[in-house]
Amino acid sequence: MVNWDLVSLFIFFLFLMLIYFRFKEKFTTQGLFVMYRTQLGIKLMDKLAKPYPRFLRYLSYSGVFLSFAGMVFILYFLALETWKLIFVAGTQPALAPVLPGVQIAGAPGLSFWHWILAIFIAAGIHEFYHVLIARLHNIPVKSSGFAFLGPLLAAFVEPDEKVLQKKSAIQQLSVFAAGPFSNILLG
Repeated sequence: MVNWDLVSLFIFFLFLMLIYFRFKEKFTTQGLFVMYRTQLGIKLMDKLAKPYPRFLRYLSYSGVFLSFAGMVFILYFLALETWKLIFVAGTQPALAPVLPGVQIAGAPGLSFWHWILAIFIAAGIHEFYHVLIARLHNIPVKSSGFAFLGPLLAAFVEPDEKVLQKKSAIQQLSVFAAGPFSNILLG
């Protein structure tokens, strides 16, 4: 029987390799990290940041608070579950990678296409919100794009670091927290 997830994975990475070799001059390579910079979506994000500044500012500062609270919760959760895993016999791991082919107790199997679609949606919203909040605080964004870290996919945006450093601490934190906060809202 043919494993269509493996076939899909192979075709997907073959497609990515073809794109890389076809447009190699447009990629920047730093060791295993390969980046493709673009201006995709930046003008749209500029337009969306302007009409609702009070609402977005409220969301961005709430995101800073929630992100710090989330870090405290995750640290507590990981410490507690690690302690249980080490000292309580028969404890199941609390975390598992959400990958196609990896079975998680109580959850249905995940196909390759569901997995890749979820990553694209989550990463797109994550990076979109970083730019939205950067533009809210009048921080220029140099580029957006996607990257490979070996076989792993990534997305990124590049705010102007010099302008970002001149902003207040809460504005900087709101730009940094924007992506994780958007993923919490999406979840």
